[in-house]
Amino acid sequence: MARDLMTVRLDQIPEGGLDVTFGMSDPRFVELLAEFGQGQGARTGSGTVNLELWPRRVDVNGTVSVDLPQLCVRCLEPFADHLEHRFEQFLMRSGTEEPDEAPEVEIELSLRDLDRSMLVGDKVDLAELLREELMLSMPSKPVCKEDCKGICAGCGAELNTEPCTCGPKIDPRWDALKGLKFD
Repeated sequence: MARDLMTVRLDQIPEGGLDVTFGMSDPRFVELLAEFGQGQGARTGSGTVNLELWPRRVDVNGTVSVDLPQLCVRCLEPFADHLEHRFEQFLMRSGTEEPDEAPEVEIELSLRDLDRSMLVGDKVDLAELLREELMLSMPSKPVCKEDCKGICAGCGAELNTEPCTCGPKIDPRWDALKGLKFD
């Protein structure tokens, strides 16, 4: 059975840290990429993560590079999107071994707490961490190119490849001014 590169036990992290490299040969990473992108097309990528163990936390520094199929929100054409994302997280150790035993207390977060998460147990699940990081780095409105003109709301022409056939529209409230003649 192949070793799951996306799950790392804390006792596997040596004193100098642990570098984990993953790619399309890791089934959990392939499964993770299948959740992202829109439409048909290849989903490929790779990444590296460095884990450094401290008495009360685990520092996670990583880079992920993925190619995903997307649909442009302006013209609705499919395109391949490349995403390069660097991230840093601090996993604070809770002291409990089971997630159900973790105390549920209400706390107020500060700005410096945004890159901190709670680590319960003795394993780091890199797939969950990467899922969160990819979700945060995905464009909310993917466009095929910055100057994409989109689709005309009137005639439906794809304005990147064909002209609009709507013609000028004149507000009927201004019709009375058409008959004015100036000397």
